[in-house]
Amino acid sequence: RIRTMQQPAKAKSPKKGGKGNGKPQVRRRLSVMPGSISVESEAKLDGLAIGEDEAKSTEVSTGAFAKGGVVKEFTSLSRVGYVPFNNRKVNQDRYTEHPSFAGEKTKSLFGVFDGHGVHGHDVSQFLITHLPTMIAKGKNLEKHPHAQITRSFLAANAKLDKSGIDTTCSGTTAVVCYINGTRIYTCNSGDSRAIVATLKDGKIIAKALSIDQKPELESERERILENNGRVQACQDLDGNPVGPMRVWLKHQDIPGLAMTRSFGDKLAASVGVTCKPEILEYDLKEGVDQFLVLGSDGIWEFISNQEAAEIVATESTAKAAAKALVEEATARWKKEEEVIDDITATIVYLKGSKYPATSK
Repeated sequence: RIRTMQQPAKAKSPKKGGKGNGKPQVRRRLSVMPGSISVESEAKLDGLAIGEDEAKSTEVSTGAFAKGGVVKEFTSLSRVGYVPFNNRKVNQDRYTEHPSFAGEKTKSLFGVFDGHGVHGHDVSQFLITHLPTMIAKGKNLEKHPHAQITRSFLAANAKLDKSGIDTTCSGTTAVVCYINGTRIYTCNSGDSRAIVATLKDGKIIAKALSIDQKPELESERERILENNGRVQACQDLDGNPVGPMRVWLKHQDIPGLAMTRSFGDKLAASVGVTCKPEILEYDLKEGVDQFLVLGSDGIWEFISNQEAAEIVATESTAKAAAKALVEEATARWKKEEEVIDDITATIVYLKGSKYPATSK
């Protein structure tokens, strides 16, 4: 049964949801949360089948490691989630793979997009169709990658606004890794995530390449408040906070977005939600950095960065690694929730990596 959601709680630290406590369960991980949810609206929310940083250094390695590109092998796997009473649910996640990007072997681009809302699958599909091309055609991508990628994100969002897709309460997150030589520019808008797995003293160590942009982050919350928005968690029938902090209009209990950056989401954009990416740089080292993992939050909700790296490292082939990671994420959703989010993972193995044990 889908319970009715009460008014948002006053901003406090949210309690982690769980089963077996005898209290009515309210879904914790909807990306968009309205004031009340019916079976029909829950189904639709899950996809019913119906000019800055100019001074950043751009010097990158052009040695043997980077020659011909640093990507050795890559694979992606995406699995539709599960919502009770919605047998026609569609997968709103998308991924994009460009091992040779912008016509150059030394450049690559990989991205994962997590759509949400009634038309979330349309939004994520629109972005994988248009965003990579817009980035590749940017005149200043080589000299000013931060500024050019930011412009491309904003331009793609403007193009989306004119596409005819209703983005009032629909949108998508995006995590994009643009690789030029040995430097990764991780461009993040929302709560999808990218990590790099490194080898230290024979052990796999996971390092975050992006930061989840959620209302819990002070800098993100401040932007919402400055734009006349409100940040609060939902609450259960007993008045206890449930789930993550969410973005609301100041005097209305909509849209209840669980992240502070995304494409689309016009209603949330009116109170400070933006598609403008946070771009972080990382310089790859041959033999040290082994592989990248990009994932929608269906991966990261119950799996830590370190666990994800270790799961991938234990498998002997790329396809087996992606399958193992997605299946483990699915199993943890089944254990923790009555719903399962769409789950998507992209794994990029790097030249000089000892993984996977069996390569193409």
